[in-house]
Amino acid sequence: MGKGRRLKGLRKLENSLEEQFSEKLTINFQKELCNSPLWDQMVAEFGEKRAEEFLKECKGELKAGS
Repeated sequence: MGKGRRLKGLRKLENSLEEQFSEKLTINFQKELCNSPLWDQMVAEFGEKRAEEFLKECKGELKAGS
């Protein structure tokens, strides 16, 4: 296996780890938001349906090099 192919495989693995970490980060962030006082304020102000839409838009993201 050449150097280029080996590095490509490593980058692919790194991206997959970043995606998995971002997914877990998003799940934990959304869970914590639902259990916070801010969630009650969001529901009171926008209604439960709209607050849930906002919750689905919240994403945890890991940027490369951070």
